[in-house]
Amino acid sequence: MTPTLQALPASWGSRDQIEKLTPAAASSLSRMIARAVAETSVNFQLNDAYRSKAEQIALFEANYRNRGTRAKKASSDRMYGGTYWARRPDSVAVASPDLYGTGTGANHTRGIAIDIAPAAIQTWIQANGSRFGWTWDEGRRNGEPWHFVYNGTDRYTAEGWLDHAAVQRAVGATVDGKIGTGTVQLIKAKQKQLGLEPDGKVGPATKKGLGLTGKGDAAPAVPVTVGGGTSVPAPAPAALPKPVPLAAAVDGIFPWADATTQFWDEKYSTQTYTGGKPIGLLHSTETGTWPGYGGGSSAPHLTVRFDPTARTISARQHFSTTRPSRALVNKAGGVQTNNSRVFQIELIGSCDLAFAKKHGYLYLPDVLEEAWARDALAAVLAAVSESLGIPLMSSVVWAAYPGSYGEKAAQRLTGVQWEAYTGWLGHQHAPENDHGDPGDIPVAEILAAAGGDPTAVIATPPGGGSSSSSKLPSGKAALMQLKNVPDFPLLRTPGHLCYYGDASGPIESVSGKSANSLNPGEIYTEGGKTRSRGIVTAQQQLKARGYDVDVDGRWGAQMDNAVGNVQRLAGLTVDRKLGPVTWYALWLLPVQ
Repeated sequence: MTPTLQALPASWGSRDQIEKLTPAAASSLSRMIARAVAETSVNFQLNDAYRSKAEQIALFEANYRNRGTRAKKASSDRMYGGTYWARRPDSVAVASPDLYGTGTGANHTRGIAIDIAPAAIQTWIQANGSRFGWTWDEGRRNGEPWHFVYNGTDRYTAEGWLDHAAVQRAVGATVDGKIGTGTVQLIKAKQKQLGLEPDGKVGPATKKGLGLTGKGDAAPAVPVTVGGGTSVPAPAPAALPKPVPLAAAVDGIFPWADATTQFWDEKYSTQTYTGGKPIGLLHSTETGTWPGYGGGSSAPHLTVRFDPTARTISARQHFSTTRPSRALVNKAGGVQTNNSRVFQIELIGSCDLAFAKKHGYLYLPDVLEEAWARDALAAVLAAVSESLGIPLMSSVVWAAYPGSYGEKAAQRLTGVQWEAYTGWLGHQHAPENDHGDPGDIPVAEILAAAGGDPTAVIATPPGGGSSSSSKLPSGKAALMQLKNVPDFPLLRTPGHLCYYGDASGPIESVSGKSANSLNPGEIYTEGGKTRSRGIVTAQQQLKARGYDVDVDGRWGAQMDNAVGNVQRLAGLTVDRKLGPVTWYALWLLPVQ
């Protein structure tokens, strides 16, 4: 019989399904995992929770073969269907669907077991999980550091379910229903304001200070009958906060944009074009302030400037919405790019991290990771789309610079694809152009905040090209593949989570440019320069994946961009730090 289950937020799981646990186990996990993230500064991923009997059978048969005997020949044999089954070579341990000879049995089918990653979270639960009623006994017995079982000895049951989405709303985080390291930082800031210990943990005092239920939060939603058992659906994910609405264009001019300071509408003749559906196209100026655009000869329709201090934007309009702008290469007799179907917006800042750091310019992929900037740009895109009928969607890959540079870059559209396209693009997608801007900005989140399609940037460009639809394997599939991946080289000690990153990072950041690794054998000298063995290994793997990086054992802008792009494709936090999770993604993420 199917146990009574409670669905967990979709953002917690790594599989294309909602993970479920019994209500007591789910409530405990909601509280425990938020503390684990706060104390490890590492995000979690739930690879598996409840499995149906059919799922357990399929997994078991994939990893075991039937001996056809009633005699056990090896300690790893499992009894199923009245006979013993032997574990296949290069397989993982799986409990018998019949619950014979497995100690506590197939706890996944009882809704009280989880498989969770990464290693730092596993280590934390191994050490602290018993306080929340989670035991590693079964996982230890089977050599599975990721596997934990809920036994009900939870000291914090009175605190009830911790609503991660409610916490995120209360502290001003992006709401996805999953407390991560970014949310923890906002919790700490709020705790300081409230005069509480800024530890990032959401206990009763913090919940009270945030205006949330202080004790015994109810489980989300009401049970409904599903497949002979009972399942509690998770609450619908909270909608992204809507940006402040901006008005549509009136007679070709947006009332919220400055159309006097740099307006060149009458200076240039229009380019007649009657075919094709509308396109919105984003650039980056690669400047720190308003460009001159050669007196308008290379100007877009709009320029947008971000003010991180005031958390506001301002805009200038250079051409009417009814005519072409002039910011793209438009070869005579070639593909028509600067025409009236293409509305172009320049964002002040850079898509080149090294260039931005050198000149003190805004690095747009980072700026647009912040909710205020995404929402502000979303308001602009919403107004433009409403005015011109541009769909709020994007079905192309947005690649990181410098990999996005070049007329032959994989993400760039052909002339035929360009003519057939409608929606939002970047300069990096325009045919006959070679610029790679605006880089790998979070277009999906921006379009979702504008009220558009939240599944943007996961499709292959029409007719071919690279794809960002690849997903990391999860559950047992990931664990089996990890056997062929080199171990993350850096040692981790209490209080230190060592990673590869920029030389300007903290002591835990290994750049290859200084001997600051916790692992004495990690740094070596060659050609008078210090280098990192782990960075060499990562660079070799990046080259095998098609990235243009130098294998020099040193961290630079190439690594920042390449690692950031891998993280985005893998669905990880884009912090450009090469820690254990990103390390494994370099090998596990499918190449298409």
